[in-house]
Amino acid sequence: MKFKISHFINLLIVVCFGLVPAVICQFFTEKPTSRHIHIRSFRYGKDPYVIRCNRGDTLLLTFSTDDTGHSFFLQEFDMDVKISPSSDEVTVFRTSDPTSKPVITKEVTLIAKHSGIYNYIISKSNYRCHVWCGPMHAFEQGKLILLPNTLLIFSLGSLIGIFFIWLIAIFKNVKQKNISFEEKEGYKDLLKGRSFLRKLITSRYTQATLTIITMVMIYIVILTSVFGTKVSGRNIGVLLMWAIWLFALVAVITPFFGRFWCTICPLPFFGDLIQRKSFFNPVKGKTKIYNNKFSGLFLKWPEWLKNDWPRLFVFLILATFSTTLVATPFVSGVTVIMLMVVPTLMSGIWELRAFCRYICPVSVFVGPFSRMSTLSLRNISQEACDQCKPHYCEKGNTSGWACPYGLNVGKIKENSDCGLCLECLRSCSYNNVSLYTRPFASEKGSRNLSEGWMTMASFTISIIYSILYLGPWPVVRDYVNIMDKHNWGLFGIYSLLMWTLVLVIVPGIIYFLSYAGIRLSKNNRSVKQVFLENAGSLLPFALMNWIAFVIPMLFVNVTFIKQSLSDPFGWGWDFFGTANTPWHQFIPQYIPWLQALAVLTGLYLSLRNIRRSAIVSELDPKNTLLLILPVSLFLAGVTSLMLLFFTN
Repeated sequence: MKFKISHFINLLIVVCFGLVPAVICQFFTEKPTSRHIHIRSFRYGKDPYVIRCNRGDTLLLTFSTDDTGHSFFLQEFDMDVKISPSSDEVTVFRTSDPTSKPVITKEVTLIAKHSGIYNYIISKSNYRCHVWCGPMHAFEQGKLILLPNTLLIFSLGSLIGIFFIWLIAIFKNVKQKNISFEEKEGYKDLLKGRSFLRKLITSRYTQATLTIITMVMIYIVILTSVFGTKVSGRNIGVLLMWAIWLFALVAVITPFFGRFWCTICPLPFFGDLIQRKSFFNPVKGKTKIYNNKFSGLFLKWPEWLKNDWPRLFVFLILATFSTTLVATPFVSGVTVIMLMVVPTLMSGIWELRAFCRYICPVSVFVGPFSRMSTLSLRNISQEACDQCKPHYCEKGNTSGWACPYGLNVGKIKENSDCGLCLECLRSCSYNNVSLYTRPFASEKGSRNLSEGWMTMASFTISIIYSILYLGPWPVVRDYVNIMDKHNWGLFGIYSLLMWTLVLVIVPGIIYFLSYAGIRLSKNNRSVKQVFLENAGSLLPFALMNWIAFVIPMLFVNVTFIKQSLSDPFGWGWDFFGTANTPWHQFIPQYIPWLQALAVLTGLYLSLRNIRRSAIVSELDPKNTLLLILPVSLFLAGVTSLMLLFFTN
């Protein structure tokens, strides 16, 4: 109870730090005025791309387009303005009822206020384009900011509150060297006393059924992406992959269930079938050190590549071309085909799941971030593992296949490497393996440099993607537009900048801040050790920033998903009667609030993990603060910038 009360008090403090300035700012609202604003549309942006006005202002809007037809879609104010290059008049539809008679006018009046309490809490809206104008149409957007910006002020106040309780935690009147965090502190055995649940989880039929479902999803993605419409917003393959799957993976599966996606992932399916020559039952035999019969060359993966660098570089290559993948359905489809073919071919050459362990770009995300998960696989008794000689969990037997990831359950201390294939639950003769629930974001630090770099890559790319896809700046998108504008020179600059940030600049900053912390605190720990701890502590913030990024990816496209389910290829079908459903975003007025909440939560958890990592230094509170202050201030600064981005 004491633990829960302390968390409630901390939450109350943070809310008060945010609420007080948010309330005070309401008394400084300027008197409403009238403003004339001309909005110019073009591929792929708006000018102005940000409109700031006082709450209650009357905005008199006129429109023009530089190229083709566009629209000014602003759901929160019930307007969808259709703009034609052949006329200075616009056609105004109501987003709440697009079938009602539109208004044709040269000037549109917008009263910049909301009804009731929303007038004080909704400060940011996105205006978008609802007329397809090219492959990057989905990224054409701008921001309407109502002043005073309650959300921004509340968020920045909350940030100060989080920093305040973090400082209090450091200077609590305790001997920090006596504080320890047990390996399984807060862990609860999910399967203890639940024999039915254990049978359900270890049943091959359960796993096979879920894998077949994801296989069907992959099949649909490939078919519709390759043969369907080139409009990505109406292509069910693109929407399944980049809206539904990405949101589910980032915001649901990985945070709560760790690497459960690997449990049901269809990518290694055919490779496993080739190696094992069996869909269900393990084949008894002897292949090298393993107790199962495997086919293929079954070569060992090169020792010098047994790290995270290969998959990090594969991930960076795909990340570099991410805009093309999202905006061009055919490229998405071909990429998925390659992701099916490569692991299948590799399974005939290298042992076990070499692709999943060393190459898979998805594991760059799910691997590190599974360490934040509330679900983990561990042994029940370490003593039983220490006394075990056959190591069936690793080498397999007639009940379970050898671990596809080459792991011994007795040595699993982190979630990163375990793909939750569940074979060890089946093969352990002592029934000494279980699934545990545990506190969120309980793992800290990084084990080695390649893992640290992978964490920093996820951290950096979450910020780059947010700016690239959610930002209002059309000039930024010109740097990645190689589809119809063929800006290869600008794309080269973007690629060089992204790779340099990921591999050099951000790691360099973290290394320098780690060195500065050691010098300030006069600590004798190695810079490498502190660097790895600080790199690992970025994980909670990085995950929550990814969640902030994917929220609009799904919420904005909910209607398009319904449309595409009825017409998956864009061929004029209407299976479920939803192909012509008018576009409505899902709770767009709350998206900035959810994003701010995610970012602030990430800051809180990262600062907590930084503090916990420093406790092992056995320093007094003052020197503990000096050790972690540089990287903590950096993280607070990044959080401030992301709050400005998401709310202002």
